[in-house]
Amino acid sequence: MIRFSDVEKRYSEDEPPVLEGFTEKIEDGEFIILTGRSGVGKTTVLRFLLREILPDKGSIEVDHRELTKMPASEVPIYRRRIGVIFQDFRLMQERSVYDNLDIARMVVGWSAKETEKRIMNVLRFLSIDRLHKRMPAELSGGEQQKVCLARAILNDPTLVLADEPTGNLDPAASRELIRLLELIHRQGTTVIMATHNTELLEDKDLSCRVVNLDERHHMKQPVRDDTQGMNNE
Repeated sequence: MIRFSDVEKRYSEDEPPVLEGFTEKIEDGEFIILTGRSGVGKTTVLRFLLREILPDKGSIEVDHRELTKMPASEVPIYRRRIGVIFQDFRLMQERSVYDNLDIARMVVGWSAKETEKRIMNVLRFLSIDRLHKRMPAELSGGEQQKVCLARAILNDPTLVLADEPTGNLDPAASRELIRLLELIHRQGTTVIMATHNTELLEDKDLSCRVVNLDERHHMKQPVRDDTQGMNNE
């Protein structure tokens, strides 16, 4: 469970806070969509959870651990449980799809055999295993974002953070990415996505909870029958 309690954050003393009095509880396995105008705090919420920044006031608890009190030495271990997807992909252009994912071996310490098994399983799951030898420049925007999604879920994270992941995608690629995030969510992973694209919320089959940072209240989307599918500021 994730709990924000009366959180405040300002980046400049000369400007009002980006977030003030932000209180929210996110249950394990939820699919949360953060919406709101630019500058309202969507990316800030994700940066809190990645433990890149800390609030000026309030507390943030993840699985009964207070992030503001977490020693810096424990942050890398904490982050291993989190997958992140960015709007601008952040793929290494001089490395193939496979080699972009193989970087995880150096971070986590898997054997080459274990890494290969995980990479190919994830690429097959996302239906892009045929692209494993391609370079990022040879891929469409949608394919590159799928590689980023593969990178995010390679380590079986309990939490996936997506910051405007459809910002550089066409409508068809955007719908496909959301479908995959929904699929990952239905397998038990908590997914939190920040977006200003309100058209995504028109999908009545999307099971999510919307946190509107403009209005500071929640809207609900209907939950789809599980039998129909698999488990910048």
